[in-house]
Amino acid sequence: MATRKKKSDQPLSFRELKRLKPIQPKCDAPELMRINLGSFTLPDRDPPSVIKDWSGDNSYRIVAEIAGSALEKFGNRAITINPLERIPETKLTRNLAEGFQELDRLQGNYPSYAKLNYLPEISQLDWELMQRFRKKHKKEDRPTNVFGTDQRYIYNDSSFPWRTVGRVWTETGACAGCTIGPRLVLTASHCINWTSAGGAGWVKFSPAYYNGNGPWGEFNATRVLFWNQAQGGLSDLETAFDYVVLVMDDYIGNVVGYPGYRAYSDGWNGDAVWQHMGYPSDLTSTQRPAFQASCVVSSTSSQSLSGQTGLVMGHFNDITGGHSGGPAWGWWSGEAWPRVVGVQSAEASTPAFNTSGDNEFGGGLALSSLISWARSNYP
Repeated sequence: MATRKKKSDQPLSFRELKRLKPIQPKCDAPELMRINLGSFTLPDRDPPSVIKDWSGDNSYRIVAEIAGSALEKFGNRAITINPLERIPETKLTRNLAEGFQELDRLQGNYPSYAKLNYLPEISQLDWELMQRFRKKHKKEDRPTNVFGTDQRYIYNDSSFPWRTVGRVWTETGACAGCTIGPRLVLTASHCINWTSAGGAGWVKFSPAYYNGNGPWGEFNATRVLFWNQAQGGLSDLETAFDYVVLVMDDYIGNVVGYPGYRAYSDGWNGDAVWQHMGYPSDLTSTQRPAFQASCVVSSTSSQSLSGQTGLVMGHFNDITGGHSGGPAWGWWSGEAWPRVVGVQSAEASTPAFNTSGDNEFGGGLALSSLISWARSNYP
């Protein structure tokens, strides 16, 4: 039987969020803020130079001199754009995470110099482009799991907490993710390129990424923390544990902030109170973020691994490629940050309005213990 929550434990509805006024910055932003424009490794030569570019008064290029023989021999492998080609991993175990599974809710971090919007802002241009796309494909079959009318819309908003969501990408594709600690990023396990020799391939994250640009630049993962490596088709067990925490090479969470976390309760099944963000391949070729309000989790089922309980959270919200790893979160009264309850994991191979044809988030107490362990060990 589902456990009903007290009224004070109920997330805020879309109608309640619409009535809330944005919170204006309480102080000025730091005088200087660092932007990470990229990382790369060069052969043993002189360091690169920054030169003025002809295209604009404030345009610049980074140039480096590379031996012609190296370029002829190695081509694009002469320069390593992603210096961390393989990053180490930490697989959590029952003993390693002892005590952390009891923490079913974690605080977020709202930077006082940032504006807070309870709903992301949409531009008129994005709205018109989406309407054209949907009209063009109205009578065509598309490889998407959109149930009924597509409820997503594209946004461009660098206020809190939308700035905490960003694009995650590897050498094989793009997903979504969000900051979840001072230098931590949450995304899906199946988005990671797990290597047979151990560890994972390079992973990058850019908060508030929009059309090739992230206001705070790009950051590299230096370690991946997980319960289970999800690869190939996703079983219920893989979906229930389909999340990882990335340890980044800079404290980006301290700059843009990060949401909190709360363990999902089946007492919320059927409530239209969640928000979900991703970088859809169909609407934007994974280049612009999409938002969906009033999301509903329709069903839950539990799976066990390493003494932990993970949840498969079935839903019929609109999901396509590029949404994977994106958070599902809700707002609670009196709090200045949303709380993540799940991570987008799976799309049904044959969409249908039943538990075999639904989309699925992964979540549960196992996600809480992973985040709390990561925050404790990588503050």
